[in-house]
Amino acid sequence: MNIPNNIQHIEVYYDGRCGMCCTFHEWVNKQPRALTVRFVPYQSPLAEEWFPGVNALEPEREMIVRTDTGELYRAAEGWVLCLLSCANYQRMARRLASPILLPFAEKACHALAARRHKLSKIFFRQKDREVAETLHRMPGQECDENCHVAGHGNVPDGLI
Repeated sequence: MNIPNNIQHIEVYYDGRCGMCCTFHEWVNKQPRALTVRFVPYQSPLAEEWFPGVNALEPEREMIVRTDTGELYRAAEGWVLCLLSCANYQRMARRLASPILLPFAEKACHALAARRHKLSKIFFRQKDREVAETLHRMPGQECDENCHVAGHGNVPDGLI
């Protein structure tokens, strides 16, 4: 991913009904700014007004980020630009944009996006006790010799 150096402003079109998306939006807004960011729920009438045709790009499937220079970024690349907008996370954003790390960011982004509504119901709309009970009822994942889950396989505890 090539991040243009002249970006001053980004617009983020996200799902305003998704607890995970809204929590991410709130988190980014609390960070010291390196770029100006305008978050727009794609369900808002302002979305189509500010970005005619945005709904044809299916923003309900994955977040869309538009830069002031006209580039569009989706999914993991959009998340990277959101991190770039945060003064304290610019270095991390540039690392994630590298050819080596971007594929991992894409996998994580797609895994989260595919489950974001279920994750939102579990983590962002329940009390801690209900979250714990829900997680306890979920089936566990068995590890094989290539497992990279802390406490299992060949990855020592504390490294993940």
